[in-house]
Amino acid sequence: MAAGRDEKRYDSTERFTQYGCGQQAVDDATGRSVPGQVNHSGTGAGPGSRPIIRVLSATTVARIAAGEIIERPASVVKELVENALDAGALAVRVDVRGGGLTLIRVGDDGTGIPANEVRLACQRHATSKLASDDLGSVQTLGFRGEALPSIAAVAELTIVSAADDGGVGQRLTLRDGRFVIDEPAPRPRGTTVTVRHLFANVPARLASAGRAQTEIAQIGQTVRRLALAAPGVRISLLIDDRTVLQTTGANDLATTLIEVYGQSLAGSLLPLGPLEVSGARVMGVVSGAEVTRPSREQLNVVINGRWVQPRGLLSLIEAAYRPVLPRGRHPVLALIINTSSEAVDINVHPAKLDVRLLEERVIATACGNLIRTVLGQRPIMLRERLAVGVAALRSPISLAETRNEYDDVAIIMTPGLPDLRLVGQVQGRLLMLEGSAGLYLVDQHRAHERILYERLIATHGGSAPEPVALPEPLLLELRPAQVARFSRRLDDLAALGFECEIFGGRTFLLRSAPVLPGVVHGEMLHGLGEPGELVPALLGLAADDMDGEGWRERLLISLACRTAVRRGRPLDRPEMRALVEGLGRTGAPAVCPHGSPLLMHVSETVLEREFGCE
Repeated sequence: MAAGRDEKRYDSTERFTQYGCGQQAVDDATGRSVPGQVNHSGTGAGPGSRPIIRVLSATTVARIAAGEIIERPASVVKELVENALDAGALAVRVDVRGGGLTLIRVGDDGTGIPANEVRLACQRHATSKLASDDLGSVQTLGFRGEALPSIAAVAELTIVSAADDGGVGQRLTLRDGRFVIDEPAPRPRGTTVTVRHLFANVPARLASAGRAQTEIAQIGQTVRRLALAAPGVRISLLIDDRTVLQTTGANDLATTLIEVYGQSLAGSLLPLGPLEVSGARVMGVVSGAEVTRPSREQLNVVINGRWVQPRGLLSLIEAAYRPVLPRGRHPVLALIINTSSEAVDINVHPAKLDVRLLEERVIATACGNLIRTVLGQRPIMLRERLAVGVAALRSPISLAETRNEYDDVAIIMTPGLPDLRLVGQVQGRLLMLEGSAGLYLVDQHRAHERILYERLIATHGGSAPEPVALPEPLLLELRPAQVARFSRRLDDLAALGFECEIFGGRTFLLRSAPVLPGVVHGEMLHGLGEPGELVPALLGLAADDMDGEGWRERLLISLACRTAVRRGRPLDRPEMRALVEGLGRTGAPAVCPHGSPLLMHVSETVLEREFGCE
C-alpha cells in the first residue's frame, strides 16, 4: 500500500510539473524539499526543480508590448497618424512601400517635438498627452506613450522633428530599440516618422504578414477612417509613389465622405441632426436608399474625434434602420458624437477601437430613430440615365389616363410628401405625380403596404380606432400540430386587433379585425385591398415557432403585403388620390415594410439635362 501511495504521489507531482507549475528546490543530500529555495538552472528538467521567477529583459518586454500594439503595418500607420492629429497638424502625408513592411513614412505640419524631448518621446509610457493620471480627462487620440517605443522594438525607426520655424530640428534613429543616431537635421516645423523593415527582427510575425495587397487594403481602410474623423485635415496616402487617397481638409463631412468612398455618393448624402441627447451632440450624414452596401464596412462612428467600433451602439443603430432598407443592405454612414470626456471610457480596448458611453443605449436609440426617419422619408433618386430619342421608343410606357383627364387643379397636400399633382397610372403599377422639384413615381402596392403596416403598428400601440366586427366571421382551419401554437398567440392577436375564438377541434373563428384601409372597413380606400388574404396570413402565424418580437414583426409585414392592392390593377383617379394621401400621412413614405423603395424622384435637374431644356 505504501509503495502504491508513493507511486501515486509521484504521478501527481509529475502532472503538476507538466502543466508548467514549479516545485520547491530539493536538498541533494536528503532528497527533501527546501522551503524558500529555488532551482536556478531555469530548465525545469527534473522532478526536483522548477523554473526561476525573474524579471524579463527590457528588450523582451518591449517586443511583447509591441505585439499588443503593432499587429500589422496598418497599426503603425494608425498610431503615427493619430500622433500627427494630436499635434494639431493641418496636413498629413502617408507614404507606404512594400505593403508597409519595407517602408512607412508619416509627415505632418504639427507642433513638432523639441530637440531635448525627442529621446524621451521614444521611452515607454512617456507622453505629453496626459497631464495627470486621470484617464477620464483624456482629450487626445493617443495617451499611453507606447506607440513609438513599440514600433522601435520591431523595426528601424527614424524621427525628424522641429518645434519652431528655425528650419533646424532633431533626427533620432533607433534600431532594435537602441539609439544609433541623434543629431540635428533640417526640418520645418512638424514631424516626419520613418519606419523601415517592419518585423525584420520578428521572423514569425514577418512570415505571417499578409500579401502586399492585403496589407495595402488594411492601410487604406485605416487612413480612410482617420480622414473621416478629421475632415478639417488634408490627408494624402501614397502607395509605392502613387496617390490613392487625397482629402481637401474642407472641414465638411459630406465632402470628405465623397473623397473617401467615391463620387457615387454625390447627390445621395442626407444630413443627420444636429441632435442633442443626454449631454451629447449628434450629427452626421447617411446615404439614401439608392446607395447601399452589402456589408457594414462603411458604417463610421466618431466619438470625440476618435473613429471607433462601439458594438452595442452599432447594433442598436442597425436595428433601427433595418425596417427602412432591404434585407442585407447597409447605408454609407458617418456619425459624429461629441460629449464630455467623463462620459466616455476610452481605455477598454488595447487598440482603442471600442469605447463605452455612459448613456450609450439612450444615445444609440436617438441616433437610430434619427437615421430611420431620414431614410424613411426620402424618395429614392434616379441613378441611371433616362432613355431619350429613338431609345425611348423601344420601351413604350402606357398611361392609364388620357390628357383631358389630367388633374391640373387639385393639389395633394400631406405632411410627409411635397405638394403633388396627380398625372396618372403607369403600366398598372406606378402612380405618376408632378411636384415643384420634378416628377415622382409611387409603387401602388408598396404604398398600400406602408399604410396598412403603420395602421397595424398604431393598433398595437393603442392609438388607432377600435377593431371592427367583420360582416361574416372568417374560418381558420389548422393542422393538429399547429393548434397549440396558435392558441398561445390568441392574446397577442387580440392586442393587434384580431379577435379569434376556438370554434371546436382544429377550427378557429376570426370575428373582428383592426381598421385596415382598403381591406377592412377603411372608407378611404374601400375595396382596394385583398381581404381574402387575411386568413392565409394568420395561418402563417401557426407555422411560425419563433418566440419574442420577431414573429409579430413578420406577421405585420406579411399581413400588409398579402392584403395590399396588387400590381397591375387599374385604379380610378379617386383611388389614386386616396392612396397618395394615405401614404403622405405615414411616418416613412419612401420605403415599404420590407425596406424596399416605393417612391422615386426624377429631379428637375435630370429632366433639364436629358431633354436639353434651358
